[in-house]
Amino acid sequence: MAAFSRLAGRLAFLFSIGRQTADTVMQQGGQLLQLVLTSSELRDRIPLLQQYGFVSRPRPGCDALVVFLGGDRSRPVAVATGDQRNYPDDLLPGEVCLVHPPTGSRIRLHADGSISLSPANGTVTLTGSLHVSGTVTAEKDVVAAGISGKGHTHGGVQAGGASTGQPQ
Repeated sequence: MAAFSRLAGRLAFLFSIGRQTADTVMQQGGQLLQLVLTSSELRDRIPLLQQYGFVSRPRPGCDALVVFLGGDRSRPVAVATGDQRNYPDDLLPGEVCLVHPPTGSRIRLHADGSISLSPANGTVTLTGSLHVSGTVTAEKDVVAAGISGKGHTHGGVQAGGASTGQPQ
């Protein structure tokens, strides 16, 4: 019966919810969090595990789910973080959204299969080449090498079937 009681005690202390109190410590090989746990216990240097290929830097005020390995309170690991302050509330069933909590910038995968990029500052920057195998539509203008597609002029225009000169 004593073994069962020890096991029940460890299971009771297996998980905790915490609130981040300081900036995330970024270091080679991972990040460390300082959290106040549900028992009002302040814990420092808790490792944060994240999904392969995904890295975020949680900020103070974020929530974290902490697992204590083997129910041992001296071995905490944060396995999930979230920020309820800027949670998107307009997603449809099945939609996915990557959101930047401080600014509200989003990448949203819609229920109809479309994808939208919504940067808070209005600018999407791509580095490298862009290949489009469909139509590109611009509601305002397209600027290529500093030349406006909407407002440029052509020199050397002649009546008839002749071609225009280069854009200016």
